[in-house]
Amino acid sequence: MKRYQTDVRTDDLYIETDDGWLTVGAMDDICELVGGETYSIVYGKRQQAVSWLDTDDEGTLTFDVRETLAEMSYDKEFVSTVADVPITESDDEGYPLRTSVFADLMMRIWDSKGNLEAGPETQTTGDDTST
Repeated sequence: MKRYQTDVRTDDLYIETDDGWLTVGAMDDICELVGGETYSIVYGKRQQAVSWLDTDDEGTLTFDVRETLAEMSYDKEFVSTVADVPITESDDEGYPLRTSVFADLMMRIWDSKGNLEAGPETQTTGDDTST
């Protein structure tokens, strides 16, 4: 299955498509929409037991939003969903609609640990570590 890469140029996020690069929006906007520069997911005791998961003592995994997004790839369905949303329209808060939808999808994916069909099983928070 083909995976579509991301690219960050002059602080804007782009997703690869079959037709070239799709503008998602400004990384600053995406960080604001997800709640900050870092994102935290709280795992239950059973989930913490897996060896590859590096949580703190409370079961929280915190990651840098910008770094994580820059390293992600997406399937065709995800890319099509984002591409179908106009970048020229704004949401109720004034963010580009495509950027807002992308941020919402990413939070849903992170909250569900990549399994959207299962739904979120943990508590999550956006944490802004910048002061």
